[in-house]
Amino acid sequence: MEPRRAEQEIDRFVLELLRVGRMLFALVSNLADALPPDAYPEEEPEAVLIEMLCGTIGTALQSADPRDVQMATELIGRAGARTVEHLRLASELSRRIHGDCGDTKRTYG
Repeated sequence: MEPRRAEQEIDRFVLELLRVGRMLFALVSNLADALPPDAYPEEEPEAVLIEMLCGTIGTALQSADPRDVQMATELIGRAGARTVEHLRLASELSRRIHGDCGDTKRTYG
């Protein structure tokens, strides 16, 4: 795969991950908020909605090779972990540059 093509696929992956993730989060949140308090006695409404969502998404993935689904899950997990890792690194660098109270003072270079 050409380097630019790989970058384009990664960009597409990230945008799709954000779009679908945001949509699914909003869907579950809005449905949970709209449910009457007694809709699912002795159950958490969000848990019931997520179970339903798993069933729905399962119908789209049932013909996929389970290894492909596992790989997609791992890729999403790795994307999230790397994002958190880079946020921590950026935060540490910011603290080193600005100090804990926001003052700009370089502690390197």
